[in-house]
Amino acid sequence: MIVALQLENLGVIPAARLELSPGLTVVSGETGAGKTMFVTALDLLTGARAESHVVRAGAERAVVEGVFDLNGADPSVAERIVEAGGEAEDEAIIARIIPRAGRARATAGGRTVPLGVLKDAGHGLVSMHGQSEQMTLRQAATQRELLDTAGGEPVARALADYREVYTRWRTLSAEHERLHATAAERAERIGYLTASLETIDRIRPQAGEDVELTALAARLGAAEDLKSAVSGAHDLLVGSDWEETANAADLINRAAAEVSRAAATDDTLSPLAAAVTDAALRLADTAAELSGYLQEFDDLGAMSLEDAEARRAELGSLAAFGPDVESVLAFEQRAGAELLELQNSESSLGDMDARVEAAAAAVEAAGDTLRTAREHAAAEFAAAVGAELAALSMPRARLSFEIAPAAPHALGADTVRMLFTAHDAVAPGDIGKLASGGELSRVMLAIEVVKAGHSAFPTFVFDEVDAGVGGRAAIEIGRRLAILAQHSQVIVVTHLAQVAAWADQHLTIVKDDAADGAVSGVRSLDREGRLTELARMLGGMADSENALAHAAELLDTSTAEKAGFAEDGVTE
Repeated sequence: MIVALQLENLGVIPAARLELSPGLTVVSGETGAGKTMFVTALDLLTGARAESHVVRAGAERAVVEGVFDLNGADPSVAERIVEAGGEAEDEAIIARIIPRAGRARATAGGRTVPLGVLKDAGHGLVSMHGQSEQMTLRQAATQRELLDTAGGEPVARALADYREVYTRWRTLSAEHERLHATAAERAERIGYLTASLETIDRIRPQAGEDVELTALAARLGAAEDLKSAVSGAHDLLVGSDWEETANAADLINRAAAEVSRAAATDDTLSPLAAAVTDAALRLADTAAELSGYLQEFDDLGAMSLEDAEARRAELGSLAAFGPDVESVLAFEQRAGAELLELQNSESSLGDMDARVEAAAAAVEAAGDTLRTAREHAAAEFAAAVGAELAALSMPRARLSFEIAPAAPHALGADTVRMLFTAHDAVAPGDIGKLASGGELSRVMLAIEVVKAGHSAFPTFVFDEVDAGVGGRAAIEIGRRLAILAQHSQVIVVTHLAQVAAWADQHLTIVKDDAADGAVSGVRSLDREGRLTELARMLGGMADSENALAHAAELLDTSTAEKAGFAEDGVTE
């Protein structure tokens, strides 16, 4: 609930601090005194757009600050403020600063926050009821949401079940449409992938084959020069089988023998003898490797330069799939996976019609269940609201809902219309067309009283809920507001004494036209102050004995009846 409001330079109010209490708080005052500023302040704290014209003339900025008790509020309110960086435990401080020029600023929990944070928090803290809210009651979406809320757990469960099957149906339908729309493109892609894989499989490249063939072709192309050079080097090292020539092996072996002979006499030469002997062995190993190199040409067998170049040409024909064999093999793997997926899609398309049809049937069944739950809730809710309207001096008024099948949508397979008639002689019709402003105000009040019997809300604010009514109807509006205040904090801006008499706290906006520009202040009234204000509201003459007597009668009667609420357990 709202614990306190601080107003600074808001309209005609230069400064005011209001300590608000639980129960029913009434705000009254003469026309033009600034009662609307009270509602404007709450609108600003719950995320309404800030207009510079609300800033008091001559002031640089207006400030509105509210302290909210979060006990009993939806936990999401505190979570949203904390998520935005503010502090919110048992209470939250929300403020708006509106400069005459420049951008307005919003804070929550001591932190500057986006306006959306105030809107989200406001939805869980304050339920505003004024002319703009009356307009929303005319909207089909609001009417459906109202009915679903009134339906409680049965409707909520049916709606959740419906949404689950509806989402599945929409997903399948979208996939079905996509498969049909891309059938020709998919067939073309399947053909391309199939032909590509067949081409690759026919040539069947091996990993690293292109690199090996490039090296082999280079070797075969220079085979004679390579063999001549290597063969000559071999002969120089170890000699030739075909002619007697000097060679390095003979020379180094002779050197090794000489050094070894000398080492037999002088053992200090032993290391040198071993080194020369080792050189001879390494020379022999090198000659053997050169001989092996020459043998490799013989081992190539039937692979000629022409064969190598022909195979390289075959591998080159796969260039469309990659610049080298490794890329071609990677393409082959990807293409195989994609082809399998596309073929599975083709298979899925075969039974997709049946799956979509089954999903559509599930949506239809869930929609029927949801419609039945809504119809049951509509009957109970309309009857309860009708009883409240009768108590509000509208005995012939009837509220009902027209629930008709419709194409499936995210919130059901039906349309919901709220119908209203104030008299038996008039057929029920759209509430927005048949209900006057005063009737619409009483309908909204009746709805909130009925809802309060099932779930409490922190704070209700009513502006002009008594518009167009008087007499007995006004007394019953006051009584219903007092009943609603048994569950929640209720704040009402009113000009009717019959309503104001039911207040637990009475605030009045007092205007001083003698000052330099209109100035208004806010006062909390005691019993004597209330009697004077009620007398003024009754006849415009606060010092009239008759008006004061009537005011006392209203105040005493309502006080006595409220005392009986708790004793009798009155909730409706």
